[in-house]
Amino acid sequence: MKGKIVITTLTACLLIGGCSKLSTNSKTPSTSISSATKVSNSAKEKMSSSSSSTVASSISSKNSSVKEDTTDSRIQELNQRLSMAIGTTKKPTVDGLNENHNRLNMHYISNAYGYTVYYSVGATAKEFNASTLASETPYATFNKTAYVSTAAAVTAVNHHAQETGLPVIDLGSGVQGTIDRGAGQAYLTWQAGRWSVTVHASPVMGQDPVAMSKQLVALF
Repeated sequence: MKGKIVITTLTACLLIGGCSKLSTNSKTPSTSISSATKVSNSAKEKMSSSSSSTVASSISSKNSSVKEDTTDSRIQELNQRLSMAIGTTKKPTVDGLNENHNRLNMHYISNAYGYTVYYSVGATAKEFNASTLASETPYATFNKTAYVSTAAAVTAVNHHAQETGLPVIDLGSGVQGTIDRGAGQAYLTWQAGRWSVTVHASPVMGQDPVAMSKQLVALF
């Protein structure tokens, strides 16, 4: 994909409420993160991987039994299968779960412009990319998309610059955001380097954009 702009994103539904399958009655605000500029390969790799690890060179047999004893053995096993399918690019190396690590499942879809990896927890651990995994609700997705030009990437990313004249909110760590309220909705936006982050909340549904924004700033 020489000459294309590549953007990689990781979305955790339980944390930011960004997946469409979440209930509309959720009290968790939705979050969007966007950039208006080209992202370097080194920056993408740092952002797309929660920690670094070396992918093992040997792949276990397709019929091998699922490991039950450690929290990271299951995602390591699945990442090895994923690397065989999409290449050894950087990818999440921890599952983000507090329990049921051994029931982690993973499947992906791809096209000429990238791929999307779906992470879910099932009643049982299934083979990587099993056809039945499409019916499981993912708790996180990992997406890579290539664009033919910087302009196309900017349009797709939909970067939101902070507006002047709006109330300023201190989000901690030296970060300040601006909040736009109206019609029962609230949009809290701040800049993180070349990225813009917007938390959309509905106060009438009991959602608090400030609390969620402070959590994201601390996470970043």
